[in-house]
Amino acid sequence: MLQWTKKNFRLTTKTAIIAGMFLIAVFAFLVAIPAYAADVQTDSIAAPSSSLNTGVQIIQQPLGLSATDPRAIVANIIRVALGLLGIIVLILMIYAGFLWMTSAGNDEQIGKAKQILKNATIGLAIILLAYAIVAFIFNMLGLGGGLVAGNVITPTITQNFRGSGSLGKVIKDHYPMRGQTKVPRNTKIIISFFSPVKIDSFAVTSTSGAAPGTCNNLGAGMSWERDCSQMRSSSNEISIYRLVVNPADGQIVRGDRIRGAALVASTSTVGGLVGYYTIVIRPYDFLGSPTEEVGYEVHLGNELKKDDSANDDPSIFEVQISGNDYYEWRFTCSTELDLTPPYVKNVYPGRGAKETKDTVMQIEFSEPMDPSGVQGVFSTDGTYGPNTYVLDGRNVFMTSDNSSRPIGEMNLTNGFTTLEFTPTVKCGTNACGEPKFCFPVCDGAGQCQNVARNGRGEQIVGDSFETFLRAGVALNTDSFEAIPFSGVMDAAGNALDGKHDGLVQIATNSSTVPVFHDWEDPDNYWWSFILKNELDTVSPYLNEIYPTFKAANVPSWAPWGFVFSKRMRIDPMYYILIDEEPTPAIRGDGIPLWKLPRVTFGDINTVTEMLHGPFLDGFKQDYYPIATSAIQDAHFNCFYPGAGPGTGVGNTDPPVVNFAAGADRSLLCDSANPVNCCAVTSSAAGTYDQDYCCNGSVKAGVTTTAACVQYFRTYLPNPYHSNP
Repeated sequence: MLQWTKKNFRLTTKTAIIAGMFLIAVFAFLVAIPAYAADVQTDSIAAPSSSLNTGVQIIQQPLGLSATDPRAIVANIIRVALGLLGIIVLILMIYAGFLWMTSAGNDEQIGKAKQILKNATIGLAIILLAYAIVAFIFNMLGLGGGLVAGNVITPTITQNFRGSGSLGKVIKDHYPMRGQTKVPRNTKIIISFFSPVKIDSFAVTSTSGAAPGTCNNLGAGMSWERDCSQMRSSSNEISIYRLVVNPADGQIVRGDRIRGAALVASTSTVGGLVGYYTIVIRPYDFLGSPTEEVGYEVHLGNELKKDDSANDDPSIFEVQISGNDYYEWRFTCSTELDLTPPYVKNVYPGRGAKETKDTVMQIEFSEPMDPSGVQGVFSTDGTYGPNTYVLDGRNVFMTSDNSSRPIGEMNLTNGFTTLEFTPTVKCGTNACGEPKFCFPVCDGAGQCQNVARNGRGEQIVGDSFETFLRAGVALNTDSFEAIPFSGVMDAAGNALDGKHDGLVQIATNSSTVPVFHDWEDPDNYWWSFILKNELDTVSPYLNEIYPTFKAANVPSWAPWGFVFSKRMRIDPMYYILIDEEPTPAIRGDGIPLWKLPRVTFGDINTVTEMLHGPFLDGFKQDYYPIATSAIQDAHFNCFYPGAGPGTGVGNTDPPVVNFAAGADRSLLCDSANPVNCCAVTSSAAGTYDQDYCCNGSVKAGVTTTAACVQYFRTYLPNPYHSNP
C-alpha cells in the first residue's frame, strides 16, 4: 500500500497538474477545429447551395471570379489558424510534461517545465478568448447559428433555392415552410400547386386496394400504411431525406430516406377547373427524434406530372437551365409532438356582421390545417334539411333562410391557415372592368326581410347565412388526437377545438336532420352573418409599403410587405410579382427570388408580408415589387385605379423623389393624409390607357407592368445600386 508521504504527494500533484493541462490542451485543439467548424458549416461553406455563397455565385461566370464568399474564405483561414495554435499548445504541454516527469528532482528542469506550462496556459486562454470573439462576430455576419448534434443536423433558414419549381411558379405553397424550425414530429407534409396534378404520378395503390390519393376503411381502425395509397418515392418522384453530417469533411448530406408515407390528395375547383391541387403526405413513422432536433429535405422530381392530357401530361417542372427540373426544401423537426388543438381565430363576415353580397367568406385558423374534407364546392343534399348545403368533404355546411345554394370554390390558402370561399356567379363589374361575384341573396321562395338601415336611413333588404364546421372526432377525452378524415383537424391530426377552451368535448354529430339544430355542440364551430342585397364599390388602396420606395442598403432578410386599406382576398396575393435587375438570366444563375405571401387581418386593414429568399445585400441588385390589378379586396374591388404611399412632389417627369434618410417605411397614405398618396384620377372603367399609378408616381401612357418597370429603370436608376 502506498504510504501518503510528502514525496508521494508531490508526485501525485505533479501528475494531476500535467494530466489536467494535457486534457485542457486536447479540449483546445478539439474546440479550435471541429467545434468551430460546427458553427460555420450548418450551411456548408463548400456546398454550392450554401447561403454563404449568395451574391458571389451570380458573378462567377460573367466576371470569371471565384464563387466563394469572402466571409467563408476568412472563416476558413481563422479555423486553420486556430487549429494550428491548438496543435502548438498541445505539443508544448506534452513537452513540458515530459521535462517534469523526467526531472528526477532537478529543480532547474522542473522550473523550465513550469514556465512552459505557464506560457502555454496563457496562450490557451488567449486562443479560447479569440475563438469566442470570432465565433460571436461571424455569428453576427450570418456564418453561425446551426446545431450539430451527433450525426444529424439542423439546417439554417438561409438555405438557397434550387430547381425550377421556385415558389410563385409551380409550387404554390407548402408546409412545413422553407427553413422552418421547431416543426412537430407528428406533422403531415402538405404541398399545393398552381395547376392540377396527375395523382398516379405521385402515389400508387395501397395494399388494401385504395386508389392513388385515397384511403379505405375510414374510421378509428384505419391504418395509414395499409389502407391509404402510398407515396411514390424515388429521386425522380418524391423523396424525404434525413439530413446528416459527413464525418469525413463536415458537409451537410442526405442520409436515409424515410421508411415510407401515405399520400392523399385533396380535390379543389380553381377557375371552374376541378382537379387535385393539393397533396398531403403522412409519414408512416414520426419524424425526428425525442432527444435531438433533426433536419429533413423534401425533393420533388421531374417524373411528377401535370393533369393535362391535351399536352400528354408533361412534367410539373419547366426546364429553363440544365438540371433545374426539380424542387426541394429543408425544415427542422423539434423533439416534441403537437398535441395542441387548432381553433378559429377570425371569421369574415364576422359573427352577426352585415356585409354586401359581393363578398368572400374567410375562416382563419390558429395553425396550418389538413385540407382533407374542407375544400371543394357546396352541393344540395336533402339529407341535412331544407336550404342546407354541404361541401364535398362533408365537414363544412351552410344554410340560409330565403336564398339558394352558394355557387363557388372553397380552398385552404395562406399557408393552409385560412379557408376562403369565393363565389363564382357574376353580378357586376369593378372599376377595372373585371367581373364581381356574389352570393345568392333573396332569390329563394321566401320573403327577405328588412335587416338594417344604411347611412341614409333607408331600409336594407338581406338574408341570414349560417356556416358550420364539423370538428374531427377525438379518439377519447384525454387527447385531441382525432379519427382520420372525421372532421376539421390540424396538420398533426388534432381535432378542432371549436369552443377554444382546451377541453376535449366530443361532439355527438349523431343526428342528420337538421344539422344546425342538432349538431351545435362544443368543439364544432358555427356562426351566422347577414348579407345585404347590395354591392360594395369602394376600391382598396395601400396605406404603407416596406421597404419604402427606393430604400437603400436593405438587409438580406428585411421584411417586405404591404398594408392595404380594406379586408382583402388572399389567393390573389400569390400573384404579387417582383422584378430583379440584373435579371436572373443576366446574372447567370437563372434562379429567381422565391416569394410567398402571408396575410394577417386587422380590424379594417390587411397586412400582406411577403416571405422571400435573401436579398443580395452587398451586391448591385435592384428589386421592383409589383402589385397589379389582380389584387382585390374581399368584395372583388380591384387595386386599380389605385392609391398608395406617395414618393414624389407633383407630377414631374421623371418625378422628384423624396429620400427619407433612415426611414424603413413609407409615409402613411390614408384619407386623413391625402398629401402622402399617389393616385390615379383620370381612368375610365374597363380601360388601361389612362394615367397609371406606377409604383408611387403618376405617369401618363404607362399601361403595362413591363412598361412601368422599364420606366423606373430608365428614369429612376437607383443611385445606391442596392435593394428595393
